[in-house]
Amino acid sequence: MTDIADRPEIAPELRLVPHAFRRTFGRPAEGVWYAPGVLNLLGGAVRVPAKWGAIVAGDRRDDGRLELVSVNRPAERAVLPSDELPPWAAPVAGSSGGATLMCSVDLPRGSGLSAGEALRTAVALALRDLAGERFDEPPAVDLDLPGRRLLVVDTRIRRAEPQRERPFTPGTGDLGEELTAYHHAQDPDPEQDAVVRAALAAGAHGASTLVDPPGRPAVALVDADLVPAVKKAITRAVEVPPRYLTIVPRPLGGFGVA
Repeated sequence: MTDIADRPEIAPELRLVPHAFRRTFGRPAEGVWYAPGVLNLLGGAVRVPAKWGAIVAGDRRDDGRLELVSVNRPAERAVLPSDELPPWAAPVAGSSGGATLMCSVDLPRGSGLSAGEALRTAVALALRDLAGERFDEPPAVDLDLPGRRLLVVDTRIRRAEPQRERPFTPGTGDLGEELTAYHHAQDPDPEQDAVVRAALAAGAHGASTLVDPPGRPAVALVDADLVPAVKKAITRAVEVPPRYLTIVPRPLGGFGVA
């Protein structure tokens, strides 16, 4: 059987991680798994996937241990169960199963797209398939927003103290109004407040803080043709130039190849 790292029908970004696994361990991976980063809106009431996420590749092992290696930090290996994990592996602290996995996450922690959740999901998919288990994925909601985009704003602010999320009950059914109402129900950082005010003043349909520790990101619902103007307004309103990701909503889901 052709090594996954050498199969031309698989997307290049999915072949990269099995290639790193083979280079590190001297053997081919049994499979490769992907899970998207997720934009959790309104306290998770609406979940929107992004094209950026987490990819893991690996094989099973028979000692019941879970070994994790990062493409970007190959020297910082994690072997679970353990009470001491490198920061990048912290999201999978509760995982268990016999496998060796090479991990790649192309989202900064705290950027607004739940990088830790993406890694945890990709690892769970790998462990499920390597153990020969199958279960139905939870149903995904297709968020239909023709002509509009979700502009994710990574303020680049990282804080050690947790950002507490206050309860919020959606009510109006209009996503833009709900986002702004959610923001006012929270206790945002000044940077998040500045982003929301600037986005709304520039014509966004709604905007809110995002709770994605350790970051202090925000999101705005914007007409596609207004995205450049809203970015410009936000950049002028804050001290540190943010990073922006523009998302066209699509159904949520992850997958694997073996």
